[in-house]
Amino acid sequence: MAKSRARNALLIGFTGLAAALLGVAALTSAQAAPHDLSTAVPLAVADGEMPYSVEDFAYPGADALLEQRGITLKRGDGHIVLTDITSLGECRDPENIMVESRKGNFCFRTNAKAGYLTLELPDTFSLWTQKQPVRATLTAEGESTVVSAPANSLTGVGESGDTGLRSVLVELRVTG
Repeated sequence: MAKSRARNALLIGFTGLAAALLGVAALTSAQAAPHDLSTAVPLAVADGEMPYSVEDFAYPGADALLEQRGITLKRGDGHIVLTDITSLGECRDPENIMVESRKGNFCFRTNAKAGYLTLELPDTFSLWTQKQPVRATLTAEGESTVVSAPANSLTGVGESGDTGLRSVLVELRVTG
């Protein structure tokens, strides 16, 4: 008899638990509003295939920058970005890199420990780095030269560097 009472109590407990769970599920489920199909507007079907986006890493606004500032920005990963700053004193932020050329000063902002930017900046002669080292690739007379500029330093490149030749800066790479 004691087994029978325990079995009944257990059965009643499980039944109550199941009912409670079903009640909670019913209360928390979303209910859709009834639809009046007589006023439904059919959805337009797109002609052809769905358009898709492909990232080509091309620098946005590069044509305007070439016209306005004389620098060709080609591709990058978005971690080295040209700023409007041209003054060395204003480019002193720890995240920045200043590139000096006969075309003027160009301040680049970094936003990661690693990044790259391909570009063409003729007659580059120095790199001012802040908290991150930079690897720069330059070309002169058909030859490429890679210069490692340590953090927090002024590094001569091109005509003021080891080659002594007027050079085009073709890549900046943050390597910190």
